[in-house]
Amino acid sequence: MAALAVATVLLPLVAGCGGSQDDAGSGTKGAKATAGQQGGRKNTDQGSGIFPDSGVIVTAACSVPASKPAVVTVTGWDPTTWERTVTRTFTVPAEAVVAEADDVASPLVELCADNFPGAGTSEDGPRAVAATRLRQLFDKDFSRMAVVLIDRETEATGVGYVDTSGKLTKLSGERSEDFGDAPREENAVFAQDGNAVWFTEKDSSEHVRIASRSVAGDHAVTEQADGDASYMDGAGLALAGDPVRGLFGKEVRVSPDGRKATAFITWQGYNVADVPQRSALLKAERVKAARTPYDADCQPYGWVDDMTVLCGPRLGEAEDPERKNSFWTLDTSRLDGTADLPRGALGDPIIPATDRKNTVRAISPDGKQLIFASLQGTRLEFFISAIASGATPKKIAAGGADKALSVGDVLEWR
Repeated sequence: MAALAVATVLLPLVAGCGGSQDDAGSGTKGAKATAGQQGGRKNTDQGSGIFPDSGVIVTAACSVPASKPAVVTVTGWDPTTWERTVTRTFTVPAEAVVAEADDVASPLVELCADNFPGAGTSEDGPRAVAATRLRQLFDKDFSRMAVVLIDRETEATGVGYVDTSGKLTKLSGERSEDFGDAPREENAVFAQDGNAVWFTEKDSSEHVRIASRSVAGDHAVTEQADGDASYMDGAGLALAGDPVRGLFGKEVRVSPDGRKATAFITWQGYNVADVPQRSALLKAERVKAARTPYDADCQPYGWVDDMTVLCGPRLGEAEDPERKNSFWTLDTSRLDGTADLPRGALGDPIIPATDRKNTVRAISPDGKQLIFASLQGTRLEFFISAIASGATPKKIAAGGADKALSVGDVLEWR
């Protein structure tokens, strides 16, 4: 298949800041005000209630018992009391891919990696807030989870979804009896409206196509984009925009309005891309962009708003001593496509420099606060801070926070 041109614009991503003028105290109060909204809290009985549409932090954890099916548990937590508001459980079908040993790409593999009790107290601390593809394993209200299915005999793969009752719906057709390659459908994610599961197809030459299948039962495949996936080991599929487009790349994080995304691009480092009009493979040779220096000091944790990225040190140790183990923001609207950083794009550190290992676990929906894990030796603690230069973090004392934030992935704060 001929490769499609990708009309993205990639801009250099480097360390930055420029946050709200709220102080840490007002930021914390803002967090409680946001968390206290009751508009979406309808029937939050565990397991079957409507998932709250506001005032909830959503986590997902995976357990893989030796003699039982794997289970994914999605939990909503009230960030003021750190009590559970709703829990959803998905029993993973036996034919679903959950382990790296299958050598098949799926966000579920990433979710289930090291997600066991106690994993959060490793020397690296808990994981950062999840990339977009992990959130998109599920539909909007976390009632269904996308899965990649494998035929253990032929190693053919297809896609489908499972609901909380354990029912598996297969969306891929039966394998053809004709002589040819086994189907290789991977990277299953849900459109947030729940109408389709998106995925990638790969042939024996590592040629990738982005496609989707309706959940309505017509099993129609819509081709979106294709291209060679060489040098894209570790890439995944994320969805952006309206109408939906697929972005196949590494560590993709989509902005709230779906118009921009951060991604790691081989030979360029972390970049900011305008989401194209069509689905795209985010590769250096397929886009026109200024290359980001390898020592660009910004690892994106997510978006504060439609134009602002929350950063941490790119390689773990910031070159600027005042940024050591801190966070800052980058105003992407100021980037002009050159290797030089325009004045005003970077801000000052958000939290004081320390010897602690700090990891962003959640960003509030209004972009004014963050929750981070802080590891000092073997002591793991959690703090909330305003996203503002020079903020003073406040420790989260509630015991439930440790249970909520130390294991698994934080998918969303809404």
